[in-house]
Amino acid sequence: MNIGILYPRSKTHPGITSDFLDGIKACVKLQQGDNEFTLFSESVGIGGTEKEVYEKAEKLLMIDDVDILVAYIDLRVMALLEPLIYASAKPVIIVNPGANYPYNWVPQPNTMFLTLQHAFLCSVTGTLAPATEQGRAAMASTFYDCGYLHTAAMVKSFVNNGGMISFNYINNQLYNADFHTRELFDFLISDQSTHSLLCVFDELPASLFYDRLNAFEDAANLHLYVSPMMLQQKALEKLPGGFKFTIDGYLPWDISSPAEDNLSFINDYKQHTKRDPGIFSLLGWETGIVLQQVALNCKENFRDGAKVVETLANTEIYGPRGELRLDPSTHYFISPAVRCSIKNNSGKMEMTNAGLLQEEWKAFARMPIEGAGSGWTNTYLCY
Repeated sequence: MNIGILYPRSKTHPGITSDFLDGIKACVKLQQGDNEFTLFSESVGIGGTEKEVYEKAEKLLMIDDVDILVAYIDLRVMALLEPLIYASAKPVIIVNPGANYPYNWVPQPNTMFLTLQHAFLCSVTGTLAPATEQGRAAMASTFYDCGYLHTAAMVKSFVNNGGMISFNYINNQLYNADFHTRELFDFLISDQSTHSLLCVFDELPASLFYDRLNAFEDAANLHLYVSPMMLQQKALEKLPGGFKFTIDGYLPWDISSPAEDNLSFINDYKQHTKRDPGIFSLLGWETGIVLQQVALNCKENFRDGAKVVETLANTEIYGPRGELRLDPSTHYFISPAVRCSIKNNSGKMEMTNAGLLQEEWKAFARMPIEGAGSGWTNTYLCY
């Protein structure tokens, strides 16, 4: 079986290429019997040049004639590829962290989406905030993160649940010693009724944001509701002594889970690469799992994308996150979320398996996108 892979690059996350590709290779290396894969790969850089992405996808599908296409790209570019993908009729797996979500949730019959559900988890996180006070919160994010819909998802669910945004803080500074949050501090000092912060940051700016916020004189009264990247280890590396504020949010994956599938992933990936796994290697590994399921269950029609989608929607699939369930309505794989909470000054993250959150997912998939949206096309975390 020939697999075409469009893979990304990132200056901020330089390991994204090797982690993703090695995750796929480490997983498919475990396949047995006749389920052999030949990989054809093409770089699409940060994924922001539509013409380049189209040409690379066309080469893999039409010239190399791969059986399945795996494309680590964002939804803004996906729209340009739709005619090509539809004409090929082959199975296509779109992979990314899920910071965006579609304007139109009706999927093409041969397309599947494997993500970390970031926008969805931000949406669920946004419903937590109003219950803690009189429905007021400040929004804090970065210029880069605002180019994606996960920020809008968090704010929209917060407002729909009765909340009100009292201030917007968008950081556009370099991520170094000069990073500051003075404008946000000035607002919090002037408005004593706002103690909740809706926060969407990548790992490095999150770490800087936490550090600066910890020096705020009224930090103990602040409650942060954060995006998944803000709960990553690198974002919290200055946490051992404990931050003065409280943090709540959701992660797509508990790396410390004792589940057999998770331990197998961690051990096999380490053995294959001599590196610890992360979210990009997780996406690669799970891509490998999906490819294995295609090989096992679609031996006679693995080039028929619609048949593959139909089959996988009725197949039990498990990976490091737990169950990977292909939603037949949206063609998105959904998996159990992890509820995370760090109490002020505790220095310890409490983690609870929140399950698939199926009702929340259904509500999220019905949520329309209104108004103007960002035109950024590069894949999230590729910058």
